[in-house]
Amino acid sequence: MASYTLNKHIFRLSAGLVLLCTTAILFSVWSSTIEHAKRQLSDTLEVAQSVVVEIMGNREEQLFNSASVLTDDFGFKQAVASGDANTIESVLLNHGARVEADLMALLSLDGMVTQATLDDIEQQTTLVSSELIAETLQVGGATSVVLINQRLYQILLLTVDAPRPIAIAMIGFELDMAFLERLKAITLLETTMSVKQGDDLLFRRTTLNDLQTVTSTSSDIESLSWLSLVTLNNNHFVSQEFSLLSDEDYQVTIGLSDNIERLFNEFNDLQITITLIAATCLALSLLFGAAVAKRLSRPLLRLSMISQKIAAGDYEQAIDIRSRTTEIADLTGSFMSMQSNIKEREAQIKFQASHDILTGLLNRYAINDVINQQFDSGAEFQVIGVNILGFRGINDVFGHHNGDSCLQVIATRLQALGGQAARLNGGEFLWLPEQIQSQRRLHEIQRELHQPIEVEGVVIQLRVAIGEVLCPTDSADTTTLLKHLTITLDQARTESSLMVRYCADFEAQYTRRITIITALKEALVTGSELSLVYQPKLHMSSLSITHVEALLRWNSVSLGFVPPDEFIAVAEQSGLIKDVTHWVINRAISDVQAMKQQGVNVCVAINLAASDILNDDLLPMIIDKSMQAGLTNENLAFEITESDLVADHQLAIQQLSRYREAGYSLAIDDFGTGYSSMAYLKNLPVTDLKIDKSFVLKLANNESDQQIVQTIIGLAHSFGLQVIAEGVEDKASLALLNHWKCEYAQGYFISRPAPLNEIIVWIQKYKDLPWSD
Repeated sequence: MASYTLNKHIFRLSAGLVLLCTTAILFSVWSSTIEHAKRQLSDTLEVAQSVVVEIMGNREEQLFNSASVLTDDFGFKQAVASGDANTIESVLLNHGARVEADLMALLSLDGMVTQATLDDIEQQTTLVSSELIAETLQVGGATSVVLINQRLYQILLLTVDAPRPIAIAMIGFELDMAFLERLKAITLLETTMSVKQGDDLLFRRTTLNDLQTVTSTSSDIESLSWLSLVTLNNNHFVSQEFSLLSDEDYQVTIGLSDNIERLFNEFNDLQITITLIAATCLALSLLFGAAVAKRLSRPLLRLSMISQKIAAGDYEQAIDIRSRTTEIADLTGSFMSMQSNIKEREAQIKFQASHDILTGLLNRYAINDVINQQFDSGAEFQVIGVNILGFRGINDVFGHHNGDSCLQVIATRLQALGGQAARLNGGEFLWLPEQIQSQRRLHEIQRELHQPIEVEGVVIQLRVAIGEVLCPTDSADTTTLLKHLTITLDQARTESSLMVRYCADFEAQYTRRITIITALKEALVTGSELSLVYQPKLHMSSLSITHVEALLRWNSVSLGFVPPDEFIAVAEQSGLIKDVTHWVINRAISDVQAMKQQGVNVCVAINLAASDILNDDLLPMIIDKSMQAGLTNENLAFEITESDLVADHQLAIQQLSRYREAGYSLAIDDFGTGYSSMAYLKNLPVTDLKIDKSFVLKLANNESDQQIVQTIIGLAHSFGLQVIAEGVEDKASLALLNHWKCEYAQGYFISRPAPLNEIIVWIQKYKDLPWSD
């Protein structure tokens, strides 16, 4: 298909228009003026219809105001309520005369006439439809047009309320010839009003005389032509009808008619004038066509060349195109804006492709390229991994928005150290220092990262694990490096210092932890490999067994016996501790039920982790499960490790208080192995203190342990706490504890942990054993 320049297109278009207009100017002008006349005729009818609708609306408003005055009149209401026919008739006559109403009537609630001002309206007759009566009673009023005794009325119905509707007042104006003449005077159009029932004409009034006839309706205006107009005389009209009312009884319409010839004769002179002007203008169009074409095409050609450069990635060129044509000026501005926006968007896309949106650090894909460059350089470099411990718990307790704030603060602290930093995923970061950092400096950085974060008045305590990998000593490529960094961070979370350098032995330990996680998930689903054993606690003053501690055991088919210290730590690191705790609580509650059925009434102590204390949903679950099992808060107690509480003192107090308010006893487990003091612990809402077994195992022979244990017992009693000593291995140690008024003793000398059935038999057998002997 042949293509042409814009100049040629514009010139050919101008020439074609000249030729077309020269041959068809007369017909087009006459056609356009006739069409304009027809549109004006149609518009005149539409405007007149709007005027009539407005007049009818004003009359309706007048009816409403008049009827409202009537229905609000207290005397009228009283007369209606009492059935005073004389007063009602007097009020209707007086009010109708005052507002010049043609019809006043009072209807019963079923629509029957009780009073009317017209003599030819009989009482107990129906003037309006039941649907209109129902609408009036539902909304308090209604309007309509009704035919009464061959007279057409515009009426309004309003309920007479005292305070509930007791009757219906009707007021109406007759739509007679006087009304039609007034409409004609306002609209300057002939007016006709008709009422039909189906195809039968029931009523008709019109201002048209017998000689005037309606040639067509408004829907036929488009079919009128100049030739048809010539054959018509002054008595031909075009009419437009619209409906005032249409229901099952009848249809009320108003027709507006305008003289055809009177309107079209006004366009004769206009048509001649337009024809002359059009001929002159068309003659000049060719002269301007060439000039306009050249003026338009030149800047468009330049813009086309610029767009090709932008498409090729050149965003720096200046766009200096000046034009007085608004569209071309706007197009030039759009090109400039497009060039700037594309440049900014491309920069943004590049940034988002290589950076973490939340923290602004490099993402794992971009840091891969940086690490690859380090390997290519051949120089030794250090990679530091940083992981926020318990980040999922921070999100759960403080909300995701505060968790995001923690990530942003850690990112800012890493950026302040220099070098390159990236966020790998979740709460895990990678830092490439500019030079290798010493172990002392890494510990200083760890302390800086441990600084609490205050967000919206909430203080969040942070703990981070740090893993160190030296390259190329520990890893020879990026993939291996990231794998080793993950393994090192996983190992660092298990160290007391939360910091470690990569060692080849970590891979076997990492594989072991992954295997434990996988097997533990399956064991929690099936429940067949997990079990609870119970170790009794001897109540020293009564020499009876009143408490036992529930201890979780796992005999895995694939791993064999897994020590609790090992898999509990892995569960806490992997986020499985919540499921483990739920399993233990459900099983312990079930076992307590079984003990009670066997006549053994003891309190079962359950160990809770730090994440369990932070879990707001755990306590309601415990209460709900206990109630379903018929247990009281004296059947369960909970033990919390001391080191878990030190991490966030204020939050620990807040969470533990909820357990105490629910009536549960709380014990601090392994006391003496952490960093807290009695001054710190006295503020905690706990009831018991459990001395770590490391101080009790050799209590009978070690004077240092005796001094420590005796001191702890004395201090605990001074704070109103009961003391539990675990690790009792001999009778002498038990005697010392009894002498020092220790409340409970637990250890192998009393009983080893045993399954449910065995512990029930043991308690029943030895409950009366003379332990003091």
